[in-house]
Amino acid sequence: MKRPALVFLALLLMMYLYPLSIVPLFLLAGEWEEFRKEWLWSAIVVGLSFPLYGAKILLGISGWAKVLGITPLQVSPQIWWSVYLTFTALQMTAVYFIYRVSKNLGRYGIAGGLLMLSAVPLHILSLNLYFALTWAGLLLFLFALKTKGGD
Repeated sequence: MKRPALVFLALLLMMYLYPLSIVPLFLLAGEWEEFRKEWLWSAIVVGLSFPLYGAKILLGISGWAKVLGITPLQVSPQIWWSVYLTFTALQMTAVYFIYRVSKNLGRYGIAGGLLMLSAVPLHILSLNLYFALTWAGLLLFLFALKTKGGD
């Protein structure tokens, strides 16, 4: 599979089906030798966040709770915020490793990586803002990849 398609798939899954993004991230680690470490670490961090992703669904933090018809568990605000902020920190770390790849793709890549990185903590303000920044960052990343000749 070509690199742009794998990048697109990885980031699309990060937005909508986060745990599944581990597959294209591992594939990118195998395919893109120059940035193997960054893709691998991003995949590892996604894997480490699996239990918290499940907890987010059970606590009703994730939109998937509504989709799946799960009644959120009632917990203290400290537990709720601990799960939310720890998951967000792990998610931001996973995106940070993608940003490290984007820094090597020129100014469009840097801008795309920064947009994706800034989207993660800003999703607390607005999911629409999160998706807009992530999509814009993804498109800039892909444009930078195409102009650099990345397959």
